[in-house]
Order: sequence, then structure tokens, then C-alpha cells
Amino acid sequence: MNSKLTRPAAFILLVALSACNKHADLQLDNAVEKSNSTAALAAAAVVPNTVVTIAGARNSAGFVDGPAKTARFNSPEGIQLMPDGALYIADANNNAVRKLTTDGDVSTLQLQAPPDGQSLRPAFVGVDKAGEIHIISNNEDQAGLTFIYNANESITAEDGYTYTYLGPLAKDPYNDFFYFAEGTHIIKHLVNSQGTIGTEPVNFDRTLLTDDEARRGQFFSGLFVGGNRVIYFATPGRLFKYTPSGVTEQLYPALKPGAITSIILNKDSRTMYLAASGKIEKIEGGKLTVLAGPNATTPDGRDGVGLKADVNAFSLALGDHENSIYFSDTKTNTIRKLMLK
Repeated sequence: MNSKLTRPAAFILLVALSACNKHADLQLDNAVEKSNSTAALAAAAVVPNTVVTIAGARNSAGFVDGPAKTARFNSPEGIQLMPDGALYIADANNNAVRKLTTDGDVSTLQLQAPPDGQSLRPAFVGVDKAGEIHIISNNEDQAGLTFIYNANESITAEDGYTYTYLGPLAKDPYNDFFYFAEGTHIIKHLVNSQGTIGTEPVNFDRTLLTDDEARRGQFFSGLFVGGNRVIYFATPGRLFKYTPSGVTEQLYPALKPGAITSIILNKDSRTMYLAASGKIEKIEGGKLTVLAGPNATTPDGRDGVGLKADVNAFSLALGDHENSIYFSDTKTNTIRKLMLK
């Protein structure tokens, strides 16, 4: 059988295939625009370091559930990415914890109100495998508050620290618990024998902290536990690590990342990403690169590629395939995504 196509037939087939591809691309573009969901965005081919808004209306604070595009937040701060792709969001000024699903739907957890008329105002949130919800708050009469809710969204434990800022939650990658920062101390976010929250402090070398960093009222602004079991932490201006063998070390003292608010690393712990002074930065091989950041020329919170986007990142979460970073943008009241590759 002769399998060769005649030139007219080949031309017709080529035109048909081209039309099909254009139709498929149009369908994908329309799907992204219509749903604005994390799943659709992941499927779309984008230029590396492209920033896209996945939930919330830019520069429009509010408290609205529903489709991601019409949902509203008010100063979203700490976020946690779950294994199923859902995001939990500490929506600080709405006194609420929100959930963004991969289908692009935003809902509010119906958490029991704190006792004594306290305001929840969550700054950081984490959910463990048992469904317990861990919340850090920093707004009650100069006291840091911390809560653990059960899967039924009722309080099982609470605690407060006078004149102490409570820092980020960091999930242990091998065990079902979180660490958190109590000022410039790192402890496990678990209920202790007294019924309060906080066990097993990390005994890092505190002599590496300056007198100003160690004084009362100072705090660790970034916290992360790597796949190498190293604990990474930061004051607003410096980075440190604490190894399983008990070694504490300052990292990259020559670099000037800015005011750090979040730390994440990839699975082999060779690449570090920071939210610092609103920028998203990468440290790899000892070199610091700005991937996206505030646009001083025209600060409007717009999406775009790299430094052409206007970004004010607060909290970061690395996607499971390490090809994207989710982040909260407190200035624009949105949840956004940086496509790495």
C-alpha cells in the first residue's frame, strides 16, 4: 500500500491540524480566564517567573466566599499548601481562616470563637494530618495568642504570651507536627503536660544573635524545616540554620535579602526562596536573584513576568512539583502564584 500523501492532501491535513491546535489553545485560554483556578493555571504554558493572581480581586478588600475570581480577602498573611493542592489562608483582618480548593472555590472555616471576646486575627495557619488546625495570632494587648482546633473546628487548646510576637508555623516534613517561633525561641506547637501549647524547645546557639536580636520584643520572622531535617530561621535581616547534629550557623552573611517574612526550600534543600521586603528571591549556589518584586515605578499590583509584575509577597508555599510558588499578597488582598518553569 502506498502510504505517501499527495501534496494537496498533505496541505489539507496540515491546515486541519493547525486549526485543531488553535482551537485547543483557545479552549485552554478561555478555561483559565473563566475559572481562574490553580488547576487551570497549572495546565497553561507560561513564561518562567510569570506572576498570576489566582484568588481575590486586586486592591479590593472584602469578605466574600465563592469562585476565586470574585472572592475577597482582607490582609491575607500566612498560607499552607496541603498535599491535595488546597491552600489554607490566614485572613487576618477578616478574623478568619479561608480555604482555596484546586477547583478555584474559596470558603471560610466555621471556627469556634475564642473565649473572653478575643479576636482571632490569624497571622499563620497550619493543618495537620489529623485535621487539627493550628493558628498563630498577634493582636491582643501586645500578646501573642496561639490556638489548636480539632477537626470539628472547636478549640482544644489555647495559650498566650505577653509582650511576645509569635512567629511562623513550620511543618516537620517527617512528623505530624509544627514548629513555631515564640519571639526568638523555636518550640513545637503541641500541648504540653500543663495543658498549654509549646514543647521541646530547639537548643540552637543563641550567642549568634546580636544583643538587639535577642532582646525582649524581637522575633524570628521566617521559619522552615527542610527535607534534610535542618531548621532554617530568620530575624528580619539575617538567616540561620540549625542542623540535626546541633550546629548553629549564620547563612549567607554577605547577602542583603531585605526584611524576611517567609522562607521555603526545595526538597533537596539546595535552593532557598524568600519573601523579603515584598520581593520573592532565590538563593542558589550562594547567589541571590530577585524573581519578582515591588514595582516602584507603577505600584498597582499587576500580574506579569518577573520584575514587570508588582508583587508584595508575605508568605510562600512551594508547589509539590517545585514548578511554582504560591504566595499571599497583603497589599493587594490576593493569593497569587509565581510560575517557576
